Amino acid sequence: MNDDLQHRLDELMRRLRTSYDGIGHSTGRPYVYFVYPVEQERALQRMVDEQLRSDRTLVFHHVDILQLTIKSLAGQEERRQQLLNDPIKQNSVTEAIMRLWARAISRDTMARLESTENTQQEGRPVVVLRGLAALHPLGNPTSLMEFLAEQELRNPRTNTIVPIVLPIPGIRPPQTSRRYLFLG
Repeated sequence: MNDDLQHRLDELMRRLRTSYDGIGHSTGRPYVYFVYPVEQERALQRMVDEQLRSDRTLVFHHVDILQLTIKSLAGQEERRQQLLNDPIKQNSVTEAIMRLWARAISRDTMARLESTENTQQEGRPVVVLRGLAALHPLGNPTSLMEFLAEQELRNPRTNTIVPIVLPIPGIRPPQTSRRYLFLG
């Protein structure tokens, strides 16, 4: 199983290096979903740490979703729980929380991109959103990306759209290329 993950991660790196500008052109969204089996979480995280590292051609920005989701709702846990338990308000509260998370992710990521700009580091930026299981049960990576699309991430140096890699714990149903089951 690790060999399959390794092969797919190698393919991802090849794609980022050779097709950087073309990522997302067919869909209008510069996202690369990397779906992997939940039980392979630790192995994949280790491989991501080892392989998705900055070099002369690519500069990786690893954003921990778990930390941002916790921080963005700090001190509001009781109120949030009350609103989520209200069946009339549940959908709008869920959407509001997902938007809040998307704004926090966008701000954090833009700050990272701007700090890279200031250091004159070479290479094209790539964002890796980690810890996506933190979205459950309120949302999933696709819904998060819909909200993030409202605030396109752009390279401050070139104003080009920055590709986002999403390691998604889940499974891909057979014979599908764009569907996945989040967390199985």
